[in-house]
Amino acid sequence: MKKIVLLLFAALSLFAAIDWRTNFDKAYKEAQEAHKPLFVFIERRHPPCHWCEKMKHTTLSDANISNYINKHFIPVKLEKSTSIYPDELYPNYVPTMYVITGDKVIKTIVGYWDVHDFSSDLADVERYLSNESNTSKE
Repeated sequence: MKKIVLLLFAALSLFAAIDWRTNFDKAYKEAQEAHKPLFVFIERRHPPCHWCEKMKHTTLSDANISNYINKHFIPVKLEKSTSIYPDELYPNYVPTMYVITGDKVIKTIVGYWDVHDFSSDLADVERYLSNESNTSKE
């Protein structure tokens, strides 16, 4: 029975995917309406970026990471050279990820990070948001 449960869990984990938006303005508006931070992933597709692909297919496809991002953020995936987004978000390197609340970038993550290290970045964001929430209540 344990093997069946483990197999079922493994199969369900394969379907864990981030519900990416592809339009910055629409995602930004949705984030404002949902009172959630915006998670922006900027990649280069042409020519393909090895580290962008690795980030998407290892770290961001991890079930815990993807579920966390879907639950706590409005995620938007953009192509560096063809997507429309604010000039102040134009990254020097790819992949670059931004966490935005309101009109403020609260975290910038540059490059590839494994699941463990990226989880630490998400924990930093969670602590920041928790502190902001506690400060605004005072």
